[in-house]
Amino acid sequence: MGCHDVRPMLAARVEELSPLEARIRAEHVSSCARCAAEAAAYGRVVQALAAMAALEAEPIAGTLERALSVIDRRRALMTDPRLAMVAAGSAGALVATVVVARALRQRRRVPRRPSPIPGLAAIPASALARVK
Repeated sequence: MGCHDVRPMLAARVEELSPLEARIRAEHVSSCARCAAEAAAYGRVVQALAAMAALEAEPIAGTLERALSVIDRRRALMTDPRLAMVAAGSAGALVATVVVARALRQRRRVPRRPSPIPGLAAIPASALARVK
């Protein structure tokens, strides 16, 4: 088997492969320096992740208090009704812009189907709606 066939197996752990796949991978890696280097790199990543899983980190002293004070300050700003109206208007404008952009994109994507009746495509849709 070539590198192209073995490459998907390089990231897998031995336990995840069938015995045949593990043997094929081992034989190829022993004769291919490029795949051997890639398999070794995957092995180092697995070892590093295992080492990091055992680490425990304590947050810097005062982190929670600082985060809560920022939240309180922002909440105080939003109690001003003028700021709340500006925020609501901005949010509404953003939603309207997204809706219009999606509609325009969808209109460009949908190909117009030819009318099954010759000459019907030349009649404006508004005229057809009045006929119904």
